[in-house]
Amino acid sequence: MNNPSQIPPPAQMMQMITGFWTSCCIYTAAKLNIADCLADKPKTTLELAEATHCHAPSLYRVLRALSSVGIFIESENGYFSTTPLGDTLKSDTPGSMKAMAIAQLGDHFDAWGNLLYSVKTGKIAFDYVEEMSVWKYYETHPDEGVNFMKAMAGLTGAVINNVLPAYDFTPYKTIVDIGGGNGALLMAVLNIAPESQGIVFDEEYVVNETKENIAAKGLTSRCQPIAGTFFDFVPKDADCYLLKMILHDWDDNGSLKILTNCYHAMKSGSKLLILESVIPGENIPHPGKFMDINMLAMTGGKERTEKEFVELIEKAGLRFSKIIPTHSPLVSIVEAVKD
Repeated sequence: MNNPSQIPPPAQMMQMITGFWTSCCIYTAAKLNIADCLADKPKTTLELAEATHCHAPSLYRVLRALSSVGIFIESENGYFSTTPLGDTLKSDTPGSMKAMAIAQLGDHFDAWGNLLYSVKTGKIAFDYVEEMSVWKYYETHPDEGVNFMKAMAGLTGAVINNVLPAYDFTPYKTIVDIGGGNGALLMAVLNIAPESQGIVFDEEYVVNETKENIAAKGLTSRCQPIAGTFFDFVPKDADCYLLKMILHDWDDNGSLKILTNCYHAMKSGSKLLILESVIPGENIPHPGKFMDINMLAMTGGKERTEKEFVELIEKAGLRFSKIIPTHSPLVSIVEAVKD
């Protein structure tokens, strides 16, 4: 790729403006399961078109474009194959970004297209477009809801890889993952903290799948799901509580309610670990700054600076302890304590 400093500003701006062209081609390939079709061997456009019920010449143009940015490879004899980058669009593989591509360029796309509404009003663009919150949308659109859960599971995999090497969980007898979804994070924690017990706390509709996942991992004797909403209560008297990418979905009032419920559930000496992006104060590139815009358009939440985390934590009655960076700028460990 060209060095941005060597590209004239108009051309550089053109690249930025048209970035969604690439995204939309990725979305098309993800929806058509192209990477899955290429999993066993390279195929021609005609073979791929027949497998995906597409117009072959049009499909070829998309595959050619994606090959030009390293997602597929077009051979001289007309066959396409995947690259390691393209492999991330396969289904149900470690590090899969397929569900994320479908969510971001499908369910979320119109909200981003109406970002100006959020900037002018301070309100949520998704709610404006769909006439309901994103959470209600997923309740009433189960296929999209399942895909979004898969997208979050893929993101959890990245969090696991970065958080586990950065923090020692072994001192904690009981660990609660608040809004823990399918339990992937907590089960990974329990694998490296063999003396610990765990609770995955999430909405009623998540519990059955979580229970099945726990059983499949052989952790039924050490981990249990509990149904509920963190706006009402949090399981009591654990030694460690996890909040993985939860607070960023909510404004300060909503986040303070969650943290206050954590405070009331915690015992003296309990730790709370907030796993989220921490926005640096400097004018430097950081992926959390654009994740913050996603929260603006989609949920009304926000990514926060260290100062903003400290203020929320202290308002909830907890004591800010420290921030532990990980290898990914998208997730740091913000540690708080109940004295």
